[in-house]
Amino acid sequence: MGFEYKIKADFTTGQLQEITDLLERNPYFEKKYNFQGKENRQFRHPENKAEMPNLIIIFEIDGIYICQFSTSYLWTWLEVLKSYLDSNKITYIITDYQE
Repeated sequence: MGFEYKIKADFTTGQLQEITDLLERNPYFEKKYNFQGKENRQFRHPENKAEMPNLIIIFEIDGIYICQFSTSYLWTWLEVLKSYLDSNKITYIITDYQE
């Protein structure tokens, strides 16, 4: 499938809303949809004409699930998210499901 990660942190409701807003302003944001009771956000690079998107993000109770389909590097197209986490001094743990 893809390269799967989770960013685990104790996000506040306000932080989650700010992160959502940042992600949806990403030029590669394509759509959001509900799947199995969870809201998914899908991102696609304009050159990607394949069925699979480049990236899917799901907000979960214990953090943010990320599946990268076109790269194994977690932060590809998510530099603004990393910058937000670091500038707000949010402590987080990355789970790499490939390991």
